[in-house]
Amino acid sequence: MTKFKIRPAIYSRLPLSIAVAIAVMLAASPASAQNGTKLDAPAPAQAPAPARSPAPASATKAAILRKAESSYYILQSQGLKSFQCIVQPNWAESVPDLSQLALVSQIKFSAVIDDQGGVQVAPFLPNGGTVDPSVSQLVGGLQGTISGFFQTWNGLVFSPLLPDPTDKDIIFSAQADGFHFAKKSQDTSVDLVLTKNGLLTDMKVVTPSVAVALQPSYIATDKGLLLVGANSDLNNGSQKVVFQMQYQDVEGFELPVMVAYQVTLPNQVVSIDLSFADYKIVKQ
Repeated sequence: MTKFKIRPAIYSRLPLSIAVAIAVMLAASPASAQNGTKLDAPAPAQAPAPARSPAPASATKAAILRKAESSYYILQSQGLKSFQCIVQPNWAESVPDLSQLALVSQIKFSAVIDDQGGVQVAPFLPNGGTVDPSVSQLVGGLQGTISGFFQTWNGLVFSPLLPDPTDKDIIFSAQADGFHFAKKSQDTSVDLVLTKNGLLTDMKVVTPSVAVALQPSYIATDKGLLLVGANSDLNNGSQKVVFQMQYQDVEGFELPVMVAYQVTLPNQVVSIDLSFADYKIVKQ
């Protein structure tokens, strides 16, 4: 498949693709590993424990979720309350039209994340000028994509991501490939797979309009598992969204420095690179 540069109309479709994968991940679950190892494959099986009477399913479910929850690097658990930063897209990579590139190349975005994980993203020009109306669709699409990234990332890294271990609507089962959790809410179903060591390897969300299968990737740090990417498939291959990210240390907190998106559409592959800088943080 030929890789094309992005067109303005594509941007308006990107937030939907990314936001769907995001909504999925917000319902997610987590894990454990060895320092510096990429955790995108099941961990080795553990030696069987001595035989004992099986615990009630509800108690087993809660114990697994609580153990997994303690394995993750969560910024709010580390003492971060909120933050703001500047996001710079790689416009030259995404905009082939030189006249449009000249109009957007200086545009950056401010991002504010509140203590509830809420996101506010706004475009601005460092010289204080206004965005040219002729590129408003292009800029608005990027604004939505950045908001979508933070909505995903906030639910997996910024704030606690696991469901309440006492939630009686979560169906739990132990199977050969690990622990399965499922929940149905009205017309939406969520299925999660954790290894025997509690590592989240697969998740699937099905709604009346979309089915999303997602596989997150983590590395282990001395403060817990840290999300570094995810592969997602929408509607059985009609769209694929992949992102990878790198972090920087900001006053002791791991925060994004770069995110690379690749979105595969039926006739086009779209790449978007985002850089993050000028953080201002508020500690708890």
